Amino acid sequence: MSGISIDDEMRNQAKIEGERRDRYIYHHFDVGHLTNAQRNEIGFLGEFACCKMLNIDWKNNIRDNYLTIDDFDIYYQNKRIDVKTETVPFKYAKAILTGTINDDLTYGRRLINDGQWNLLAKYDIVIFGLFVREMSDEWHPIGYRETKFLLDNYEPAFERPFGGVYPSKAAAIRTSDLKPIADLIK
Repeated sequence: MSGISIDDEMRNQAKIEGERRDRYIYHHFDVGHLTNAQRNEIGFLGEFACCKMLNIDWKNNIRDNYLTIDDFDIYYQNKRIDVKTETVPFKYAKAILTGTINDDLTYGRRLINDGQWNLLAKYDIVIFGLFVREMSDEWHPIGYRETKFLLDNYEPAFERPFGGVYPSKAAAIRTSDLKPIADLIK
């Protein structure tokens, strides 16, 4: 599984930006395997790596301040892009990245929390990516989708498609509904 390499400079800057933004961000849910600081860093690393993938200088994409919610993460080909990055255990990451994951089983969906759902109207595209939990040295793009498609076809809910409930409302986007990143970077 080859992805976008994370170097020490990116990792150090993600930590700095995470600390700068921390007092202004509201985390909509908790995860047991990451602290809020680690989640902030993962988010920035995803944005930096996505910039690198799109041949954008990630350093020039860093905001001056975090006093307000941004209008988008990346501007690319006249499109406002939001980048969603998650961490996934290796055995699921492999299935996600090879397109063999079942949408209706564990890790088969990409989640957008209800608290972030209304922000989608500000973006044209959402790019989904992941870090393999056991190996955080590469960011892997999963795919992308136009926000209009997401808003027209999904809505946040507590119920998981494979049974049970999420800890907070989230739109559970089928991985199979995502378009290949190669289609975006033609």
